[in-house]
Amino acid sequence: MGERVRLRKHPGSAQNHPRAAAASTGAELSRSCAPGVDSERGPAGEPDLPTPPRAPCTLPAPRREPRRGPKRVAAGSRKGLAARGQVGDNGHRFRAPRTGAAELPPYGPGVVPLIPFLRSARPLRRAACVVFWAAFASTVLAQAQAVEEGNGEEGRVEGAIVSIEVTSQRGDWFSPWQSQRSAQSSGSGFIIAGPRVMTNAHVVSDARQIIVRRSGEPTPYVAEIEFIGHDSDLALLRVDDPEFARGVQPLALGDLPSLRSRVRTYGFPAGGDKLSRTEGVVSRVQFITYLHTGVDSHLGIQTDSAINPGNSGGPVIQDGRVVGVAFQTNTRLSGVGFFIPTPVIKRFLRDVEDGRYNGFGDLGLSTSNLLNPMYRELLEMPPGMRGVVVDRVLPGSSTDGVVRPDDVVLEIDGHPVRADGTIQYHGYALGFEQIAEEKQLGESVSLALWRKGARVQAALTLQPHPDAGRIRGEFDRAPSYFVYAGLVFMPLNQEYINTFGNYWQTADKHLLYALFFKSVEHPETNGQASVVLTRVLPHPVNSAYRDLSNSIVGSVNGVKIRQLSDLERAFAASTGPYHTIVLKPGDVIVVLDKELARRSHGEILARYGIAKDRRLP
Repeated sequence: MGERVRLRKHPGSAQNHPRAAAASTGAELSRSCAPGVDSERGPAGEPDLPTPPRAPCTLPAPRREPRRGPKRVAAGSRKGLAARGQVGDNGHRFRAPRTGAAELPPYGPGVVPLIPFLRSARPLRRAACVVFWAAFASTVLAQAQAVEEGNGEEGRVEGAIVSIEVTSQRGDWFSPWQSQRSAQSSGSGFIIAGPRVMTNAHVVSDARQIIVRRSGEPTPYVAEIEFIGHDSDLALLRVDDPEFARGVQPLALGDLPSLRSRVRTYGFPAGGDKLSRTEGVVSRVQFITYLHTGVDSHLGIQTDSAINPGNSGGPVIQDGRVVGVAFQTNTRLSGVGFFIPTPVIKRFLRDVEDGRYNGFGDLGLSTSNLLNPMYRELLEMPPGMRGVVVDRVLPGSSTDGVVRPDDVVLEIDGHPVRADGTIQYHGYALGFEQIAEEKQLGESVSLALWRKGARVQAALTLQPHPDAGRIRGEFDRAPSYFVYAGLVFMPLNQEYINTFGNYWQTADKHLLYALFFKSVEHPETNGQASVVLTRVLPHPVNSAYRDLSNSIVGSVNGVKIRQLSDLERAFAASTGPYHTIVLKPGDVIVVLDKELARRSHGEILARYGIAKDRRLP
């Protein structure tokens, strides 16, 4: 016969029925395998508290225990407290579950361990638990919705980004009648309203063919340059195929990003066919030199988001909007890139609204700061007045005839100019030239000046830099030249000086002086391009002058040479039997027999494969 089981009853005990043991066993089984509950026990044999739901599991059937005598439990243990319905050290009243494992209702995986607690808890705790889990579920749903919306936003942005493959060919400034070998390069771009593709000017300059592909799409499309601004390093491409932009939402422009805000850079670095995305923070906003031309300085933003070859032209995104165009890096710095901000982009788009790109204007001022209080006293400035003093006004510039040397610029378009030459602009301290940077050619700029102890108001009309074409690189055009009797003449400009390589070390010093410094010492020559005898193609007619290359041409047959087109008129002006050419420095005279030069001219062109003897600007 089976043994009789003696049950010890305690006041308030829930285990006063023979099925309590089975219920207790079932409760332990439910805790050991229910989702989100750890089966290991702590050092005091205490079960870990339930955690948020994880994966479902199947409850095993309760094991039938052999009949045995009553099991004694320690009076102070939690199992003993649960058997007695007593209160533990943390104030929680332990109660045994009223239902065995086999009788648990199908509330779903992960919820099973919570049901006994909700049944046994006091109403206030039960309500608090329900509120907590409702808030938890709401948070999870909100996060899931945010992730879904973010994925949708990412897809919209990535769908508007294109890779650009370019076949380009530049002119040869050493042998200007021929071109260099064609080259292959790649870059990035993005679709804006139009639809048009925006990219960098240096990506598509001197292009012979442009192929664009949308991100994730294999179909190539032929693109043409619609507008290009080399001074701003921006370009707009046009794709005539209507299928190119079908279903694409063009990207919109945002505002100037704030310091230490995060941005994302998109593109196809290193010519890859997969879209790349890097993240970084905005670390600096200031004027920088745009390397495409090497002489233009505009607003630029520094970031630690990686910008590699092939990223050029790709968008920089913040909050789903374009805040810049990636365009250059600094090889002397690690992990630093630069992008063109939206003020420059918006000005470019306003410029091309009339169907052509005119470029940036320039004030034409050279200024110094007035941080020295004694300098301010010398200029008779009252206490508290700030500004910058004008050192030089460039002849033919926007300020020529309006501003004078020793004038103090106090305000520009109502913006106070500080003693260091900066103004407050969208929360940044930028050079006061930024106001003129945003204006189009022909627009007016107002200045408040301090002149000889009095305040003066002045207005000027914005014009381009008068010497920009000479000191800026040339793109999308063939070199200009003039060949006569084996003598090759070209204008002295940045592209020709680049043929020397490291020209500061290898080029003739008089060429460097004429290109970079002569207009400073002799302002009346500003805007005048010197003409250089670049090469002498060997032939008996010029055999005595082979060592005179890289000389500056002063005059021909008594006609002063200021530009390349003057040569055509000067050689035709000869009335005697000789052509006389004066070269500088040293006033070296070259004399050619006019009749012999005329007869040998065609022979020299054929010998050196020159199809035309001139290409004038």
